[in-house]
Amino acid sequence: MAERVPLNKKERAELVAYLDGELKGAAAQKVETQLTLNPEARAEAEALKRTWELLDFLPRAEPSTEFTQRTVSQIVSVRAMAKGAATVPARRPWLLGAGWAAAVLLAVTAGFTGTRLLTPTQPGEQELVRDLRIIENKRLYELVEDMDFLRQLDTPDLFGDEAAGS
Repeated sequence: MAERVPLNKKERAELVAYLDGELKGAAAQKVETQLTLNPEARAEAEALKRTWELLDFLPRAEPSTEFTQRTVSQIVSVRAMAKGAATVPARRPWLLGAGWAAAVLLAVTAGFTGTRLLTPTQPGEQELVRDLRIIENKRLYELVEDMDFLRQLDTPDLFGDEAAGS
């Protein structure tokens, strides 16, 4: 004979859900197995079924004629309070949006300024155009060891008058 083990709260809740038809699949199979193996669970299930059957014999309570009127009036007053409360913080979403916009603007400005200050400046188009001859002849200038010698070559008196040689 199987040992009688009382149900804990979780098992009792699963049993009630099973009897209500709320459990499906593996959970329902688990409760069915427990009902088969545990006589305490079977007794609990039977007691719950009998209790629910007895509920059908109790007289049904009828709401009073004032019940509907009181409920509707409470709903109307709650809606009025909610509508009144909703108009007060109407400025808050606008303020929240303005705050976010200011924060984004501040972040963009700080990022732009920080980037300008921290990144090294590279030559612009004007500098590159001004130094275009030097850039194009860089490979030739790399062969020169002494800048003074290069400057002396640039003087017209070094080789004489070009017109006389021609």
